[in-house]
Amino acid sequence: MDLVARAPVTTVVPFASLPSCAVQCGPLYDANGACVPPAAPAADETTYDNCFCAYNKLQPFKQGTSGVCDTACVTDPAGLSSIQGWFTSLCNKAAAAVTTSSSSSTSTGTSSADSNKQANGGGGDWLSTHWQWVIMIVIVVVGIAGIWVGACIWRRKYLKKKDRMYELGKGLPSNIAVNTQGNLVGPGARDSNYSNPGMFMTGPGGAGYSEKPKKERKKWNVTRRT
Repeated sequence: MDLVARAPVTTVVPFASLPSCAVQCGPLYDANGACVPPAAPAADETTYDNCFCAYNKLQPFKQGTSGVCDTACVTDPAGLSSIQGWFTSLCNKAAAAVTTSSSSSTSTGTSSADSNKQANGGGGDWLSTHWQWVIMIVIVVVGIAGIWVGACIWRRKYLKKKDRMYELGKGLPSNIAVNTQGNLVGPGARDSNYSNPGMFMTGPGGAGYSEKPKKERKKWNVTRRT
């Protein structure tokens, strides 16, 4: 049977664009027939090309022009070189397509994994994913506690200072006065005593001081002899 008559319908080899001696090269037909339907499952073009490039009888083309179509292109060395160049270009393109497809699949898988990780809370324990919130809550609690303690200390000092001012009689409001007994009088006046002895102490003024009785001087009687 003539080789031209049994050319496959689905072809990897572009016989029409290759030198005429290509149609006489049996290994090209063998590789083509083994890598496309019905001998091989239906697939994409890249799968067919990679199968074609891996076919055992065509491997010498990866090293040079001899060993594949020598008997078909005896009278056309340039044609044989052109076929070998086409084979090398086809295999490089198929290998690059596989690499690109693998990289794309890896990237898609990584993106899917990252998406799942984010959907599941980013992975790791709860504290490692919410530590910023924890720090913020601690700062707020410490700040509120500090403000409360500071307010208590300030109020205590203020009341102490106010009590002392009342006891010293200083800083009294204009509607409060001290009467002659040393007591505060007026609206909102506190029960305090400002008598002259012990005026800086609370309580009745006479409680801490009493006058000594005056000594009575004896008169000298000149008319009386001793």
